[in-house]
Amino acid sequence: MARRIDICAQDLPQVDLSLVESENLSPLTSSVSARVHGITKGGVEVILKQAFIDGFHVLMDVHNTTQKLVQITLPGEGGEAPEGLRLWGDIVRFNRLEGSSGACFLVELVWIKDKPVKEARARLLKRLARLHKGGGEKSA
Repeated sequence: MARRIDICAQDLPQVDLSLVESENLSPLTSSVSARVHGITKGGVEVILKQAFIDGFHVLMDVHNTTQKLVQITLPGEGGEAPEGLRLWGDIVRFNRLEGSSGACFLVELVWIKDKPVKEARARLLKRLARLHKGGGEKSA
């Protein structure tokens, strides 16, 4: 029999995540730590401990027509300013998962194609891939 992996308890690299407005990408919430579970072709999967950030539910509920976009901030390397390490995505999947220590939430994002510009975006995606492969800070 195959052994099940407890995704909620895995030690994964961290990024900061916050909700932003769809019009101008200004922050709606403060940031929380999210763990990078996987990188897909056009986005990323992160694990959150809670479904809410500053009282905002991460998933758009069926009665709310406001699109929820997410800003991912990668940890800096060599004193880089965090402003240059941001990627933005649209939530396409949100699942509650049960782990041995309680629930966690898997959030899948698809990158917004024009933010940031192509060259900066490619550089940030390479950094995110390095972080995911084990080159970055692990969660506590």
